Amino acid sequence: MKQKIDYEKEQCRGTLKQIMKVRGLRTISLANYFRWLYGKNADARQFSKVHSLKLDLQDGYINAYGYASDTRSCGEKISSDSETSLYQSAMEVVNNLLNVEEKIPYKVKRNILVKLSR
Repeated sequence: MKQKIDYEKEQCRGTLKQIMKVRGLRTISLANYFRWLYGKNADARQFSKVHSLKLDLQDGYINAYGYASDTRSCGEKISSDSETSLYQSAMEVVNNLLNVEEKIPYKVKRNILVKLSR
């Protein structure tokens, strides 16, 4: 029995993967971006369900990770693959991030756009 493929989600994941591979990134932390954008005390959970996007080097997939239950740290991988809107919203945030990238101080930017060699 064939599974239905969600092409919009795969297109978003492919675009994110291409951005990360070309720039040499292993992680894009959306939570750190929101903390920089709205202030250190801002709760990033209200802006996005995704804490960070990580490139899995073993299988080459981009995985979205949620928030831990009681801390500001990264939690478990979001396993519901049917959420196309999740990857679309993450793609919009990454586009906004790349548009204002030169305004972000270096020490903050390296915690948002984490390189492979770090």
